[in-house]
Amino acid sequence: MTIADRIRNRRLELGLSVDDLAQLLQKNRATVYRYESNYIKSYSPEVLDSLAMSLPTTPAYFYGYDQEFAD
Repeated sequence: MTIADRIRNRRLELGLSVDDLAQLLQKNRATVYRYESNYIKSYSPEVLDSLAMSLPTTPAYFYGYDQEFAD
């Protein structure tokens, strides 16, 4: 499972739309789609921190290290 898959899965687990997440991140929906589509190959720590705060989890979860929210 990729980082993009984990972002999308966590968003869906929380019942958030792409627009909801975009608003939480203060980004546009196209950015969220890029995060969830494997378009981005390397995420900055700042982006992962922001995603983790918006999707109540940890940055480690996105890398597959934190099993608290793992599938």
